[in-house]
Amino acid sequence: MWTTEPSLNQKHLTCPFCGLACDDLSITPGDRGIESLDPKCDKAKQGFRLALQAVSRGPRSNGAPVSMEVALQQSVQLLKSARAPLFAGLATDVNGMRATLELADRCGGVLDHLNGDAMFRNIRVVQDNGWVACTLSEARNRADLILIIGTQCFDRFPRFVDRVLLPRESLFSPKAGRHLVMLGPWQNNRLPATLKDYAPITLHAHPSQWADVAGMLRARLGNRPVDSGRLGGQLAEGVEELARLLREAKYSVITWSAAELTFPHAELVIERWAALARDLNQTTRSSVLPLAGNQGDITSNQVCTWQTGYPLRTSLQYGYPVHDSRLFRYQDLIENNTADLLIWISSLDPEAKPPACDLPTIVFGHPGMELGQEVEVFLPVGVPGVDHTGHGYRSDTVCTLPLGQLIERGLPSAATLLRTLLDRLGD
Repeated sequence: MWTTEPSLNQKHLTCPFCGLACDDLSITPGDRGIESLDPKCDKAKQGFRLALQAVSRGPRSNGAPVSMEVALQQSVQLLKSARAPLFAGLATDVNGMRATLELADRCGGVLDHLNGDAMFRNIRVVQDNGWVACTLSEARNRADLILIIGTQCFDRFPRFVDRVLLPRESLFSPKAGRHLVMLGPWQNNRLPATLKDYAPITLHAHPSQWADVAGMLRARLGNRPVDSGRLGGQLAEGVEELARLLREAKYSVITWSAAELTFPHAELVIERWAALARDLNQTTRSSVLPLAGNQGDITSNQVCTWQTGYPLRTSLQYGYPVHDSRLFRYQDLIENNTADLLIWISSLDPEAKPPACDLPTIVFGHPGMELGQEVEVFLPVGVPGVDHTGHGYRSDTVCTLPLGQLIERGLPSAATLLRTLLDRLGD
């Protein structure tokens, strides 16, 4: 474990800053936080650097420094007076989310994650129609064709190439025989260097065309007539070739990042790709692999689901959980004045700040967080995987990975402070 003056290399670390949850990192500490990080990952290095270099100003009340005891007392009073508290942000680890649920249950709160819009583009498809999904390990070891939809997967998940797409070792599907097909408004200068050398198949299509591409693929695979001219000559030819590759593949995987699909009714596009995977399973093996998990969104949703039986965007105001993905969107609750207290939990990223609003606000925040608008109470908390141990879910939701502790600087975890408030509230 690191001390406040780290001097030894730290190996086999799990990164909490991305949904891949890579657990093979080695950090060499230096005078400025990190001297080196191996394997290289800009997102992990940035996350660890911001966490290790953060200098907390301590608890604050309306911008003025206060003791932790005073901050906790004020938080208790705000919670006692609230009739419709909103627990949002929820960028924390498993224990932090469990403590949040306990407190929300006691106070009658509503729960939503800061990435809720992206997350529910996927969840609505599962709720309405279901899908056939695979794990990161299945894609790594078995897929002989991977279709990547959109252009932001590699920005949001920097090690997706070497961990899943083109790993050095694979049990059943060597990368030499693996087809990579990339659908989106791609520009060659945006491709990761490792993919440029691999020369993947690139289909240039605007997001407005993605649903039509999925529909045409389903039609071609089902031997139904289609108007191929609707997509334009070059794209139509590419879709014909992709249909052939999908038909011949032994195990195909369709992957995307829902955070990129910011256009209206994006869940209908996702549903078409999920339906394509179902169609392929009539004659071969195919799965979807939705990429998510940044800011702890998968972790928070998994904990909420196993504790309440429902995903996030659930209210505990009625004495039992009530779920509605549209009614309990945190942005709408704030805008419509249907909440009277905001409890914002964000321990992974100093830039994941609470929205500016007129609601009384309690923030459990990253120690390096600088608020543009001061709030009633700010409580600095440790970063999971840096200041304290914990657990976090991977993008594929199948397992939790342990998060280690790198440094001891006296910052409590979000779970510790939330449970302290719970104890002080009494009955």
